[in-house]
Amino acid sequence: MSFNAHAIDKEYAKKLERSGCTQVTEAQGCDVNKTKAENAKAGFGASSHGKSTPDPHYKDLAGKNSIAAIDTMAERGFKDVDSIESGNTQYGIFYNPRSHLCVQLTMADGKVIAADDIHSHPKCH
Repeated sequence: MSFNAHAIDKEYAKKLERSGCTQVTEAQGCDVNKTKAENAKAGFGASSHGKSTPDPHYKDLAGKNSIAAIDTMAERGFKDVDSIESGNTQYGIFYNPRSHLCVQLTMADGKVIAADDIHSHPKCH
């Protein structure tokens, strides 16, 4: 069975192709005006493990309320595997078993300061 994408504008289809976004990931924050590489750095794009579904995103959590961000990570399939505290800063380590992403949320003053793929951690498995 084959589906035809004539329902969307040709220029929009080109933007989707160039950006690596889909209509679904665009609604989740993937920027059709950026390149595939830029969107991949933001946590969007095809999984590097050969799957056809995109990796769950996480970069959009920077600046958000830390408790809401932790809940969002769980909703996106991440498991809270470790936490570290240093002074006023907390580091939450999250692992997604489907995508094998190991993400660290850096949090202070009730907000997420940064969300980064740290690639590995002893508890990310």
